[in-house]
Amino acid sequence: MKQSLLKPDSIVFAVFLGALVALPPISIDMALPALVDIGDTLHATSSQAGFTLSLFMAGFVLGPLGYGPLSDAYGRKPMLLLGLSLFSAGGLLAAFAPSIDVLLLARFAQGFGAGAGMTMALAIVRDLFKGEPMQRRIASITVVANVAPVLAPSIGVALLATIHWRGIYAVMAACGLLCTFATWTQLRESSRAARTTFSVARLCRDYAKVLRHRDITAHILLNGLGFGWMFAYVAGSPLVFLKLLHVSALTYAAIFATTGAGIVAGATINGVLARRGVSSPRLLMLAVVLAALAGVGLISLESLSWVSLGTVMPLLVTSTFCFGLAAPSAARGALEPLPELAGAAGGLLTSVQMLFGAASSSLVAILFPKLGLLGMTGVMTACAVAAMAMLVAITSARRARQ
Repeated sequence: MKQSLLKPDSIVFAVFLGALVALPPISIDMALPALVDIGDTLHATSSQAGFTLSLFMAGFVLGPLGYGPLSDAYGRKPMLLLGLSLFSAGGLLAAFAPSIDVLLLARFAQGFGAGAGMTMALAIVRDLFKGEPMQRRIASITVVANVAPVLAPSIGVALLATIHWRGIYAVMAACGLLCTFATWTQLRESSRAARTTFSVARLCRDYAKVLRHRDITAHILLNGLGFGWMFAYVAGSPLVFLKLLHVSALTYAAIFATTGAGIVAGATINGVLARRGVSSPRLLMLAVVLAALAGVGLISLESLSWVSLGTVMPLLVTSTFCFGLAAPSAARGALEPLPELAGAAGGLLTSVQMLFGAASSSLVAILFPKLGLLGMTGVMTACAVAAMAMLVAITSARRARQ
């Protein structure tokens, strides 16, 4: 029998899972530079072109809710193949879309398919590992997954200049096909508890069981709040740096890369500290406290009129660092308690994360015209303080039970 290249303890396996998790952010960020050209080519308004992102995100929110429990019933590999095939087909349809309506349909299909990547990556890690080794694998995936989105906008600009906006979607489809091929030929089924039976009633019971578990729901919400403060920055950063601070586009790209590197650094340190025996709750508490302090610091800078590139950058890097530090521990807390329902828990984790990201970015868009920098930093701080309050409540409840 031919030996699989995707051995659970190998770097190749971590890169593969990271690639699955990176598909959604790459598909969003790489398409951003093409929105104007899409509108011009397909005779669409800027709002219609913008809906290509909104519908992708809508599909990404809905998809994991189905993939998760279905993978608990039928296995991880079939659901991953289904999602990746749908993502690839959506990319090809987008590349050849004759109208904006077809492109919007293709982007929804892409998003729905991309949801399988993140959900199944988390479930596979839970199938194969537990405890501190699981946390370290999730940290490794987070590192790999967050390198690509930092580079994606620049790649999108380069592709737009050479092979048109349709080529960007063709490249997305090619990435999906590569992941599909690797899954089909190299990935072994990791779920040992596949039931091979499924019903809507069972789905409802599975989700009810997950939602009734306080630790799982708390960690899902903690992860969502972390993504919320990070995505508030992502949404507000072009407004802050390009409009308020008037930096050049090249400088903004470097700033975005630096803050993205903060996520990678946070996830890397999470894995290192976990290996040295630092507990997951302590890492979470450290992350949310630092994020809250960074948020308060940003608000203070605004109130004192000390806002400049040199003053805000360290605090923004701290904030994105804290998301990278928190995410692996939050995911571990959500996936560990019910291994037989890791797919359902991973699906909820993925969908709630994107919902919080969409909500926080929408709030920034609404508040920024009225509040300026405070519209971004206020949302970031609110998410971090809410996460800190929730973590304190969880810790208190856990001690009371003991």
